[in-house]
Amino acid sequence: MTTCPECGKELHIGDWAWCPHEPLDERNAQRWDPIVVWASNSDAEKFSFPGQANEPCPEGYHKIEISNLRQADQFVSRMNDIERRKMEEARDMRHALDDAGVKDRRAEEDARGWAMRADGTKFYIRGNSRAENLQRRVREWADRQRERRRSQHPHLDPQFHINVLSFDSGNRNSYSGPETGWREKKP
Repeated sequence: MTTCPECGKELHIGDWAWCPHEPLDERNAQRWDPIVVWASNSDAEKFSFPGQANEPCPEGYHKIEISNLRQADQFVSRMNDIERRKMEEARDMRHALDDAGVKDRRAEEDARGWAMRADGTKFYIRGNSRAENLQRRVREWADRQRERRRSQHPHLDPQFHINVLSFDSGNRNSYSGPETGWREKKP
């Protein structure tokens, strides 16, 4: 064990090395001014992000301050969950619309009894067993291809992040305003 040369206290891993000696708790360490987010009072999944932390909160919102890494990680995780759910709903809606369009086109072809060739001429299918069999196999192949394309991208990652925590200052745009004396400053 190590002891402090000034006060003689026994020091353990994680203690502050200089007097007064207190344990350090990284989870609650605040190393920046709070990040401000406005949360809607009516919708728990609706947030607004002010341009600056000192802007007044609009009506219908309340202020949330993110002051440590634990809170930041929890907020990022929550936002990614919300955005992923929205992306999945939009993807499922696109798939349903695509499937409905395919079903309608096929029903129309079946009702007409013919299909259009690439050169614009009609190709009669009804009553021609070879053509009906070929059409069935082509449709099965197209269905498999559509499902294969959909299964190649099953995971949706919205990649929400807090810019100041995700990139060093070299990757962020500079800012100038009255509070910086109109000098370029990186947040």
